[in-house]
Amino acid sequence: MVAMKCLASARATFALWLLAATALLGGCGPGVGGTGTGDAADALGAFGATAASVCAGELATVLACAATTGGGGGGGGTAAAPAPGTAPVYLADTIDGRRVAVSVQGNLIDVNAPCARVRFRGQWGTIAGQAARFYGSTEQDGSSTPATLQAVVRGSGLELTLVDTQGRVLLGPVLVTARPAPVAAGDCG
Repeated sequence: MVAMKCLASARATFALWLLAATALLGGCGPGVGGTGTGDAADALGAFGATAASVCAGELATVLACAATTGGGGGGGGTAAAPAPGTAPVYLADTIDGRRVAVSVQGNLIDVNAPCARVRFRGQWGTIAGQAARFYGSTEQDGSSTPATLQAVVRGSGLELTLVDTQGRVLLGPVLVTARPAPVAAGDCG
């Protein structure tokens, strides 16, 4: 009888622990219940930008956009969610392919430039009267700051320029071209 009460108590304790863990992990990003887009969405709001589809403009020619993808994100206010964006695309610099590694998926971008000691993550968006760009934040020398990334089609690649909120260029312009698989940025020598 005592053993059954202990077993019931242990099950109840485990159930409460599991419930608490689930609640805590709910907002931690993909794979554990969250969307993983909180930082990018926050950056859009901080800049007053509206989410848009990266496939709605000229970048679609360099990315892996479906032919029917388009539209999304208007000129302001609350807009419907943008089209799904691009299938995963990997790019790297044309210098030696190891100084800047880029991945684009959906409407999100991740730029890793260890030689410049900067990493940028952002989401494609628009602000009325301005060219669309990626809005996000940088991780540079241990701190995170808001920044924007301009991407312009140059031949079969993209020319990227990363700028902070004061207009200082943090990276670029740098030309990146498509690679068949993710690139590990590395040696700066």
